[in-house]
Amino acid sequence: MPGCGEERKGVLEMDQKTMVKQAFDFQKAALDNVYRNLVAIQDQTEKSISQFLDRMPWMPEGSRQIIIRWGNMYKKSRDDLKKVMDDGYDKMESYLVSTAEATQRVAGQAQETGQKPAQQARQTTRRASRQAPRTAAETRRASAKSPEK
Repeated sequence: MPGCGEERKGVLEMDQKTMVKQAFDFQKAALDNVYRNLVAIQDQTEKSISQFLDRMPWMPEGSRQIIIRWGNMYKKSRDDLKKVMDDGYDKMESYLVSTAEATQRVAGQAQETGQKPAQQARQTTRRASRQAPRTAAETRRASAKSPEK
């Protein structure tokens, strides 16, 4: 049964990629959920403040405008945060996928050369951990360069 080992290897590799992808998707979905709840809370607060301001005829128009601008700044910051988070998740996803593929490739090479998979995995992990700070720095630079509205 020479094909049996290859079939099992393929299933294990797929399981690793699938598990990483599922964990990543879960974290992203959780963060998206938090963001949607934050938006709902802020929108409801804005609506309440607007009703409150409408019932205060004695408040100067300049003060009302400041409060409205303040709310708009929160919205813009919230939207900017979401954009940066989405960009970061996109980069992290590509990083995780490439790392999982590299780990699978190294494991296959280790089996071919007779080297222990654990040694190869440690080497791959070291290489990936050296690359992570560069990826984070690129994300920070990209977010700093994003044009302000």
